[in-house]
Amino acid sequence: MRTGILVVATVFATAISIAAVAHEGAKGVVKERMDGMEVMGKQVKMMVPMLKGETPYDPAKVELAAMKISSHAGSAFTELFPTGSTTAPSEASPEIWEKWDAFSRLSDELAINADMLKTIAAKDAASGSNDTSQFDDAFRNVLQTCKSCHQQFRAD
Repeated sequence: MRTGILVVATVFATAISIAAVAHEGAKGVVKERMDGMEVMGKQVKMMVPMLKGETPYDPAKVELAAMKISSHAGSAFTELFPTGSTTAPSEASPEIWEKWDAFSRLSDELAINADMLKTIAAKDAASGSNDTSQFDDAFRNVLQTCKSCHQQFRAD
């Protein structure tokens, strides 16, 4: 399980670099949501080395990153998907609108998971804790939600 999540995290972080090129030509609501995904992706990319143990756990950075992810999740995210907004270079699958309830639930789940990550990081920052076990679990939940949404609702 841990290896699978780390692979997903690495792939997700790599995709962020590619996304900048893919955003060329995006306009309107498609550009807005791509920009939001880029913000979230940058936060993930910053936290992946902490999850892997390659850089020290920094609860203050994680708290800020989780706040940024949360601000782009939930209804703030779903409102950027009006019906028919699939013009290139959008990677939104038409299944978003066919399975709106599932898509909306995942967006809400991302907000909840990001808020939990923020709460844990804030507690760790306040106490000076370097124990990463709660961070690891909470961040994995964020990554799993991203993975689930991308698998179901991102066009190939």
